[in-house]
Amino acid sequence: MSHLSPSAAVRQQARLTLKGNYVPAVFGFMILVMPFFIIIGVVDIIDAFLLQGFDDPTVLGVMSILIETPLIIILGVLFSPLLNGYVRMFYLSALSREMRLSDMFYYFEREKYQKAILLNLSCFVRLILPGLICFIPLFVFQIFSYSAMSDFTATVLFKDFSFILTVLSSILLVLYSLRYFVVYPLFCMNEQADIPELFKVSKEIMRSQSHSAMKLVFSFTPWMLLCLTILPMLYVIPYMTQALCIGSKWFTQAGYERNQI
Repeated sequence: MSHLSPSAAVRQQARLTLKGNYVPAVFGFMILVMPFFIIIGVVDIIDAFLLQGFDDPTVLGVMSILIETPLIIILGVLFSPLLNGYVRMFYLSALSREMRLSDMFYYFEREKYQKAILLNLSCFVRLILPGLICFIPLFVFQIFSYSAMSDFTATVLFKDFSFILTVLSSILLVLYSLRYFVVYPLFCMNEQADIPELFKVSKEIMRSQSHSAMKLVFSFTPWMLLCLTILPMLYVIPYMTQALCIGSKWFTQAGYERNQI
């Protein structure tokens, strides 16, 4: 494997790891996205009730936002420990352990559940402001277009510019979030760790590993394009998750060697 680049070597190891674990990996991904469909179903039910009670489109829209937005946030938070379990399942397999589907629900025990939600909320809070800043060019472009050039918003050129700005903004956010690349694996290693300390240690580790992490993440760009259809997603997402967890393993081990942990 000496002729392979580090990112290629990680992807090769991910494929080897998934060979015996593909079935639980796919089922794990399906469990992870299940709350998304539950939330859609709940929103559809609420919309059906609102349509019976309100005729005015403006009032209907306001009521939908007031009722559905908090509900979506609450359900998202309550289901979020599935993400922690999903990472745990793949990270333990990266440590040469058997992938167990039961790990998806590992953080639904009472104390672990609270800690997992706190970690997820901490991550969200740390990313929301940088996320808004990264997407400022897109917001400005769309606000200006709708307010000053309403006819332009119906053109293909407007959609193309919006898409390009969305991609560029997303890339900026991904680059920023690399500092937290190993937060979830660190949490898998030490559930009792102080949450702010996890973010601090992650930033310290990734200070010297961010370039490698960036190359690994963006090496999946062609694969992510396959996810425009549903079926490849069942392979690409588990494959990418396994590779990122293997990369996290090497980054954290490098952190130990440099006394960063």
